Amino acid sequence: MTKEFETVNYEGKEIDFEAAVNLMDDELREELHIQLAPCSSQEFFNKYCEKHFEKYGQEFLLDNEGRLVW
Repeated sequence: MTKEFETVNYEGKEIDFEAAVNLMDDELREELHIQLAPCSSQEFFNKYCEKHFEKYGQEFLLDNEGRLVW
């Protein structure tokens, strides 16, 4: 049986949401979870990308498999 991955859209690419979550800043991710839950995975991901840019001054860049791009 193949596991179905939940995906989110990132700049026109489908990204594995679970893989993206594993790469997120723990503190920022938890803060947003408290503020936004319940919300859709796409909404959470979009807000995380926005807040990541605010905190680090760079985009949260991922490839199609949800791996961080440097």
